[in-house]
Amino acid sequence: MNTEVGKVYLVGAGPGNPELMTLKALRILEKAEVILYDALLDSSFLEYFPSSSIVHYVGKRAGQHSATQEEIQDLIVRYSLQGKTVVRLKGGDPFVFGRGGEELLTLRKHKIPYEIIPGVSALSAGSSGAGFPLTHRGLSRQVLIMDGHTVLQEDTDWKWFAEFKGTIALFMGTSSIVQISKKLIDNGASPLLPVALVENASLKNQKTTVTNLGRIIEEGLSKQSSGPGIIYIGPVVHLIGENPELDTQGFASQGEEV
Repeated sequence: MNTEVGKVYLVGAGPGNPELMTLKALRILEKAEVILYDALLDSSFLEYFPSSSIVHYVGKRAGQHSATQEEIQDLIVRYSLQGKTVVRLKGGDPFVFGRGGEELLTLRKHKIPYEIIPGVSALSAGSSGAGFPLTHRGLSRQVLIMDGHTVLQEDTDWKWFAEFKGTIALFMGTSSIVQISKKLIDNGASPLLPVALVENASLKNQKTTVTNLGRIIEEGLSKQSSGPGIIYIGPVVHLIGENPELDTQGFASQGEEV
């Protein structure tokens, strides 16, 4: 019986397209004895799983949880204590709304050896696929990442958010974007501030919807697919256009260096 503790790898699989998985992630995946994987969007990821590995699907989607976080952590610990090489394969990057921190603390608690393999986050894949940068000289020199599930439940400084001079990226926010838009406008943000909803980042069926805060309050912002979406708020969204002359309130105008 193997009494040596196995090593655990917290691996970022990237935003959905297997071609965006790193070489290191692929090499580690190929030697995995146990794989616990998320909803990775593209079924071709399964082709990279060793046929001899023990595979558990533990993905989460809104209203469709297959395993609790505690159950996932119990599986990681159990298999590693059996001496197996465990890969926890997570969508995007493990430490960007991936709950990788909770799994990391569990591994440290049980003194289990581990390694973190970062992945391409949907944060950058979504904006790149839609055709606009997260940062741009004269428009945005900072990025704010928000959690749409909890931001309305916390003691949020909405005036600070409304005055934020950069790009706001909202994960898991499609159900709360109307309320968030209203709070931003009520605290001083322009109704014309552009917004982009990017669904299925990096995949062939990626979809981008462009609107603004004011229209969202009037019309809402509905997803066009069942896949995950990220919402981007800020003047950089204007750069999606072929001729982005920015003449909206508070943004660069024609002739101003951007």
